[in-house]
Amino acid sequence: MCGSSTKRWRSSTTTHLRIWSTRFRERGVPVVMGGIHVSYMPEEALRYADAVVTGEGENIWPQVLEDFEKGKLQRLYQVCGLPEIDNLPAPRRDLLRGDYFVETVQTGRGCPINCNFCSVTAFNGPKYRLRNLDSVVDEINSIKSKRIFIVDDNIVGAGRKYIRRAKELFDRLHGSGKEWGAQTCLNIVEHDDLMASARKGGCRALLIGFESIDAVALDEMHKPVNLRPSTRNFRDAIKKIHDHGIAIVGCFIFGTDTQDRDVFRRTVDFALECEIDAIQMTLETPLPGTAFYRQMVAENRLLLTNYPNDWKHYNIVEPVFRMKNFTPSEAYEGLRNAYAEVSSFRSSLARGLRTFRNTRSLFSTGLAFSWNYQAYRTIRDTPSPLVTSA
Repeated sequence: MCGSSTKRWRSSTTTHLRIWSTRFRERGVPVVMGGIHVSYMPEEALRYADAVVTGEGENIWPQVLEDFEKGKLQRLYQVCGLPEIDNLPAPRRDLLRGDYFVETVQTGRGCPINCNFCSVTAFNGPKYRLRNLDSVVDEINSIKSKRIFIVDDNIVGAGRKYIRRAKELFDRLHGSGKEWGAQTCLNIVEHDDLMASARKGGCRALLIGFESIDAVALDEMHKPVNLRPSTRNFRDAIKKIHDHGIAIVGCFIFGTDTQDRDVFRRTVDFALECEIDAIQMTLETPLPGTAFYRQMVAENRLLLTNYPNDWKHYNIVEPVFRMKNFTPSEAYEGLRNAYAEVSSFRSSLARGLRTFRNTRSLFSTGLAFSWNYQAYRTIRDTPSPLVTSA
């Protein structure tokens, strides 16, 4: 994954799913659970669901429904292999209620990078699987909202085939009237024509996982795409993207074994100097399905293991494992103070106005301001038991 997204937030929602599933089952409503966390912790999930589906659900879901209709719902459905998504149908948005700031679209799945903190490669596979571009463009054009976020883990992919495909998608969005954001790796800066086409096609913001300003930490996280000669100079990369009128949501991770305590200060200074539009700063978190989780289990470094109750603390802002160079209080307070400096209301507003001057887009401006300020409010209102009990 190029940066933090729902796949890295997923364990923080486990407690809510458990509560709601219990309430539904008390009313006699059958509950089926699936998703990344459930796929790696199926025995835990079976305590709160009538059936559990592991893996991507497109191919198995018809079988689940057929078994349910026959009254023969199985306890565990294990998906073998990854479904083809070339002809994946668009979701039934007419069934959704309420207003959303953005609509979401997926054009592909999978990632070959395999960062140690991320479960995308393990869950979605090491190869990019792509939807047919005709159906993607038709879906985007059918969406009433002007604002879209493309949720692919890397919209440009890696390799000539995928770069050409991204360029064709961006070209076909010219004149669509949509403004959109997406996740990408830094390899997009290697292709000026791609960035120009993205901007012309409506791109106004890119979420990018810089992860760390320290090369040794990037190597520890297994983020080789950020260590290339063409991408390692983050300042030049940021300027190239900004020069195309595209805002940046930059993601950074703290708590690796090679980082020292001044990494918060250095990262804040870097973000302000480079005028990153929005910033997401998190503590490295061992989530099930990741290499980092397996490492922390093997090294007996997990600090909160009363599952499933403790999953609510695996929310990427609370310290949950024994860090080598930070106490839990130092890690939490370092993150909280960094956010207070760069994402307070006043700072978020000032940076949002700068984003508008650069992009002339209310979409990217609203995204930058809300991302900054809401992230600050989240950590401000999330006390860690390892800190408050110290």
